[in-house]
Amino acid sequence: MKVNMNVIVGGTDDELNSILSAARTIRKEMKSLFESFEIEALQKMDICVCISGNISKYYSESGIYQARYYLKTKKFIVYVNFCSNEWNSGKKENVSKFLKMYNDYLLELSDIIKKKMAKHKLDFDSKCYEDTIRRVFDNLEICV
Repeated sequence: MKVNMNVIVGGTDDELNSILSAARTIRKEMKSLFESFEIEALQKMDICVCISGNISKYYSESGIYQARYYLKTKKFIVYVNFCSNEWNSGKKENVSKFLKMYNDYLLELSDIIKKKMAKHKLDFDSKCYEDTIRRVFDNLEICV
């Protein structure tokens, strides 16, 4: 499965630079690990990570938004938002919080994807997906 992960950052805060670096590392790891993840009915997943900052705010709360499955293109699209009020600790703590929250959101997506595909009477191997997400975060070597 092809995974695209776009990151939009709504500010110029130094703390956002560390989080952006972590997001880039996650993107690289996800692309690598999901290459071998094969489901006929799901060929592509687009994730837009929105990190609100001191300039732009994207959604009012942190969480998963606009999760959609497109049968014709076999594609799943989702927005994952992080509010600026999440980042009030030091750099290392902010990155750790981002990693924990993002891991949790990606695991939560497993049920959402499964439900969306079930509407079309399609199977989704949520266990394999969740195992791959866990491996993504286990493989991270982020220096803050």
